[in-house]
Amino acid sequence: MDPARKSEAEQQDFYCRALDAALAAERAAGCEVVPLTVAEVRIDLVFAGPRLVGDLLPGLRHLVSGGDTPAELVLHIWDGRSTGVRMPPPPCTRHDFTDRGDLWGFTSPRYRTAFHWVEYSVNCLDLATGVGVHWLQNADDLPFWSKASPLRTLLHWALERSGAQLLHAAAVGTADGAMLITGKGGVGKSSTALAALVRGMRYAGDDYVAVRLDPEPAVYSLYSTAKLNAGDVAHFPQLAPFVRHHPAADGEKAVLQLYPGLAPQIAPRMRLRTVVTPRVAPQVETRLHPADAMTLRRAGAFTTLSQLPYAGQRTQAFIESMIDRLPGFELVLGSDRDRVVAVIRDTVAKSDPDLHAMAGRARTARGTSTAPPLISVIIPVYNGARFLEEAVRNVLAQDYPCLEIIVVDDGSTDDVQDVAGRLPVDVRFFKQDNAGPSAARNRGIRDASGALLAFLDVDDLWPEGTLVSLAEALRADADLMVVRGHAQMLILDPVSGAFHPQGNPAESFPHYIGAGLYRREAFEAIGLFDVTLRFAEDTDWYTRIKESGLKVERLEQITLQVRRHGGNMTAQKTREELRATTLGAFRKALQRARQAGTAPGAPPGGADTA
Repeated sequence: MDPARKSEAEQQDFYCRALDAALAAERAAGCEVVPLTVAEVRIDLVFAGPRLVGDLLPGLRHLVSGGDTPAELVLHIWDGRSTGVRMPPPPCTRHDFTDRGDLWGFTSPRYRTAFHWVEYSVNCLDLATGVGVHWLQNADDLPFWSKASPLRTLLHWALERSGAQLLHAAAVGTADGAMLITGKGGVGKSSTALAALVRGMRYAGDDYVAVRLDPEPAVYSLYSTAKLNAGDVAHFPQLAPFVRHHPAADGEKAVLQLYPGLAPQIAPRMRLRTVVTPRVAPQVETRLHPADAMTLRRAGAFTTLSQLPYAGQRTQAFIESMIDRLPGFELVLGSDRDRVVAVIRDTVAKSDPDLHAMAGRARTARGTSTAPPLISVIIPVYNGARFLEEAVRNVLAQDYPCLEIIVVDDGSTDDVQDVAGRLPVDVRFFKQDNAGPSAARNRGIRDASGALLAFLDVDDLWPEGTLVSLAEALRADADLMVVRGHAQMLILDPVSGAFHPQGNPAESFPHYIGAGLYRREAFEAIGLFDVTLRFAEDTDWYTRIKESGLKVERLEQITLQVRRHGGNMTAQKTREELRATTLGAFRKALQRARQAGTAPGAPPGGADTA
């Protein structure tokens, strides 16, 4: 069973041990203090020894300040190899590490902790004192993108603490203000920003920037670097002298060091005028079209949420508020780069009323935006590529404004990953060896950004309005941990190929995971799905939450359509196998009851043998 949340004392203890190790490294190797001002926040970087200064400081050197004001944050930085000081082990296992960097069960409101596999780094921050730690096992293994955008996790937490937000976006402009260019990788952010840079415009960043909304929307430079796909470097010969990392393998990018060579154009701060999401089109001219708020939210939130540890509801609310307050557009990119830059110049030169009129919607009054809770929808897939697009379109058709979609491929042998890459919306895609639906759902839970979690098996569907009604029930009752409805069975007609309802939903199997909406805290409190149960994991989990006393409510409505077509996972098992796994769940409940000194009744609901 996966462990429940770590105690506050355990998280505090690990932070204190990590800080003690950082201070020991500084005593062993000496220290160098570098004062920065990042988005109006004074930060001191304290390097233990000289080893990491040359790797991490160049991308931040344009933010070095005089240090004449006290630092609001102090970040201690060291590597184990050069200092001889190791990072103490955290109170968890490798199983608790996530793709994004969060550690499952680390939910302290005060202490932040993240581990990044690729650079093998640990990051900790005490939000109360503003003292943080960044440790690398071996600086020689630091990947090029970490050198180009160093300390991203700690800067994300530090700036969020002061009301700013890191965003995965580019920003360029003039003295009139800036355009924020947001969207997933490969849509043209970097090439657009660098086209503006070489044509004399001001530049804040091409990958990550910081944004504040008060007292007025403003964008701040974070890194004085840029990244380009290998094939795009030739399009910017003016920038060739600034290339510091040349791609050595497929998928790598060239890294450009823009400071100090282009220092006059690197803007520490610009007034933020508009938000756009780019799209490359087979045309010469570049056009600006009004974009609806939903498109801009998804473009702005997807990669920011997927890359920054602890990003979630607060991040989503910030993006919602920014989209509400600023005019937004789709920037349809043509092949003439001069025209691209001309459109950007013309746009930021317009007055605020003109920009809002162009965008087709009025300015939202400051402070009136209320973002609904972010829902992470987790879709486990095993050889279900043919259903995936329909499942994702069904999620989008719920018309819920704040969604994160996570697809977990549980060792499929069909083309799930190819289908995922062609979906009409960005999804977070994870692939693992086949381990069963419990393991696939758990992978999604650990990496989810949302405060609320929903699960949709790839061959099932939600009736219209399901997410909205379930979310409203949770918002109305802060003590409610799970809200669920009933499932309607749909049987495939082999002649017509259509699915037809069968049976009474009120009498269907009561514990379908996909029929409910869950607070993240429910899983933190009682644990994840039992990976030893390939079937009846739903009965087991609902039994455990009943035993816990946490509040669960059922709505008298259909919230899931279960499609039976002969290829469902339960259809591949005999009744004897299903009975055995259900009995396994009951035995676990009996064992817990004996340990607690109580006696359970029969396993609720029985096996799902339909």
